[in-house]
Amino acid sequence: MNAIIPERSQSLRWATSLMMAILLFSILSSFAAPSPHAAEFKTLQGDGVEVLFPPTLGTAAREAAQMTPGIKKDLQETFGWPFRFKPTIILMKDPQRFRQITQSPLIVGFAIPNKNLVIIDYPRIRNPMNFQNILKHELCHLLLHKEIENVPIPRWFDEGVAQWASNGVMDILHDQRDALLPKAAFSDGLIPLGALNKGFPGNANALRLAYEESRSIIDYIILTHGKPGLLEILALMKENVPLRKAISMVFDTPLYKVEKKWQTSLKQNIAWFAHLSYYLYEILFALGGLIVVYGFIKVVRKKRAYMDEE
Repeated sequence: MNAIIPERSQSLRWATSLMMAILLFSILSSFAAPSPHAAEFKTLQGDGVEVLFPPTLGTAAREAAQMTPGIKKDLQETFGWPFRFKPTIILMKDPQRFRQITQSPLIVGFAIPNKNLVIIDYPRIRNPMNFQNILKHELCHLLLHKEIENVPIPRWFDEGVAQWASNGVMDILHDQRDALLPKAAFSDGLIPLGALNKGFPGNANALRLAYEESRSIIDYIILTHGKPGLLEILALMKENVPLRKAISMVFDTPLYKVEKKWQTSLKQNIAWFAHLSYYLYEILFALGGLIVVYGFIKVVRKKRAYMDEE
């Protein structure tokens, strides 16, 4: 599997989609008088949050308004940053319309930080816990970009941190049983992090792999340097230190070496698992034999004890 680098056309399509989303938000926000479009969305003002929603999603809107204060508190505790701004959440009920914005069948939610805006395709969220974690994921994006304003946040780092902060949840449809990361690592098919700085691929499998890599590299950073190491990087970025320099300062190792070590660790883990899988039948057969022997010894001992009593 060859490394897949995002095409420029995909970035242009995504930029166009974001402009469409911003336009949608502007239209919805400008309703001062009755209009044909105003009837499509209602507004709910919550504690530090505004929710725009179609009438049929009233229950979901109330859930979003109730969840948000707790999510904001969790994120404040995770990062040590105050969540002072008021986000706007738009719940959409039409997956086809949502897909026109995202240009992807996988994406179920996204954030527009400079508008403090979150847009979620509610019908494709399977349960309330998913809804809460996806909302947390998107609000994490808003907080990161609110606190880190003057240096770019690479897309892979942005997505990895958001997944880590939201219990591993992605804002795309994804089944962990179909993970692409192990195969890509084993076949030297990982997408270089540098290719994921400004955007993710449009191809469905490449997009899923980009998300998996983003989460995996953040997990590796925390595994090797702990949560304080990650928070120190974020603190430096908040002080206008670019990510590459921040990693070198905190870990005394350049990013490319951290990436190489992460890739090596993935291969080692996969090799160990593959080795275990190869001998799985023999291992199970040996364990089964030990269980039979143990059971036989137990029966013999019981028999002897019974004979001794007589």
